[in-house]
Amino acid sequence: MNWWIDAAQYATEALALVLILRLLSLRDRRETVYLTFALFLAAELLSTAGYFVLRHRFDYRLLWIFSISILWIFYLSVVYSLAKAVLAELPGILRFSRKLLVIVFPLAILIALSTARSEYWATGGAKFKDPIDRVLVIWYVLDRAISMSALLILIVILAFILWFPVKMSRNLAILSIGFVVYFGSETGLDLLRTYSGRGVLQANTIAVLDICGKLVLVLCFAYWIAFIDLKGQTVQVRLGHSWRPADQTRLIQQLESLDLALLRNSQRLDL
Repeated sequence: MNWWIDAAQYATEALALVLILRLLSLRDRRETVYLTFALFLAAELLSTAGYFVLRHRFDYRLLWIFSISILWIFYLSVVYSLAKAVLAELPGILRFSRKLLVIVFPLAILIALSTARSEYWATGGAKFKDPIDRVLVIWYVLDRAISMSALLILIVILAFILWFPVKMSRNLAILSIGFVVYFGSETGLDLLRTYSGRGVLQANTIAVLDICGKLVLVLCFAYWIAFIDLKGQTVQVRLGHSWRPADQTRLIQQLESLDLALLRNSQRLDL
């Protein structure tokens, strides 16, 4: 089974490199999400490379704790830049969402952490005598919680663009859908690893889940590479609900009115 994991790992890294180049070629000054996501992927690749290079010189557990802490910053940055890109044509709602994210993201983390205590005990972290092992388990649980908080916010963003007739580039729509699958699979597989049992059963289950996780990443990367292109930057799409023309016009007017009201209110507050 190890060769399956190795093959999936190599495929993931190769596709990640291709995707980074694709994202950098699409970089738009108005949409930093492509650059942010490319940097996130590059940070993950550097983390993996650093592990193989430095694992014999430093404690691999400390390397993982350090690298995953850096990736948490990218989780927030990717979600923030995606919201900014989706709402680029609605400056009032964008300003409001920036302030809202300051509240919503910590709240999402608290919601995700509500399951952390039971998850920590399920991993058996409290039984480890080595303090580094205990910290490692805590960081693993925190990583799952932060991934879940990013997923919750992404679901809210996706729900917004599925309900309201918001126009966006085809590339941005493809990226949004892929993000939900990406973070959703990561969060779900992390929970399954935690509650997978003990002993040989746990070892076999975790090996299968690791392969599944890599395959999901391969599919996500292949999906983005296949459908994100230069043409997708100019093609405008609307996702979600197929409103009747009259209802769609009414919703667009309501959305624009809300955007204008929020913009005026924020400008008054800035004065």
